[in-house]
Amino acid sequence: MNRSRAALIYLWPSLVVLALCAAVIMFAWYPQPFLQLPSSGRFSVLLLISAALIGPVLIWFMYKQGKKGMLFDLVFIALMQLAAMGWGMYTLYLNRPYFMVFTLDRFEVLARREVDTAEISDPAFLDKPLAGPVLLYANMPSDPAAYQKLLREVMFEGLPDLQFRSEFWSLYDQRRQQVLDVSRPLADLREARPESSASIDKLVRKHGGEISSLRYVPGLLHAGQFAAVLDADSGGIAGYLVTDPWLR
Repeated sequence: MNRSRAALIYLWPSLVVLALCAAVIMFAWYPQPFLQLPSSGRFSVLLLISAALIGPVLIWFMYKQGKKGMLFDLVFIALMQLAAMGWGMYTLYLNRPYFMVFTLDRFEVLARREVDTAEISDPAFLDKPLAGPVLLYANMPSDPAAYQKLLREVMFEGLPDLQFRSEFWSLYDQRRQQVLDVSRPLADLREARPESSASIDKLVRKHGGEISSLRYVPGLLHAGQFAAVLDADSGGIAGYLVTDPWLR
């Protein structure tokens, strides 16, 4: 068996493993639009792809039928490849969008490690669906004393802001109307972002063809931004758009 055939034989299982990893990443951990945003694990994805392909390349360079120690070389390459792919998957798992918390006028997407989960008393806040994050709402304290206490803790004591603290959370389904009250018509975004009109029109067609039935609020994921599109009647999430959602 020549080196090209050996590399090709090794390539197929690498591609199968890569395809399985990609399915988990794209459909469960980072569904659209989260993987498209900056600072959302792209380095780990590149590492994963590189690790899947480096094995066959090394086999092509190193393989020689009958070479002494060839079995050891093959095992070493496989272990190195699996370790690199495992590290990439583990990093993506740790940083996957876990919470999507509405705060004041926007959604903020957080990884689980960004929240002190030991302080979470309601298990529903950790009931993450298979695909996408848990949808939550951060309640600003209505009592003036509690509001001043929050400001003091955030500004002077270095404590996290309310979107990171489960004692201020409610489930999104319980606060949909409050989100709709501060949302804007999707037509406003289409008018202000003509470069995104095609993706907006596609989403509108998917949800009945009437842009007046959809509204939106901005969303943030670290350095990335997107628009979360809402059903104007129910307040449910109708989809996401990767565009600048901030309008004057």
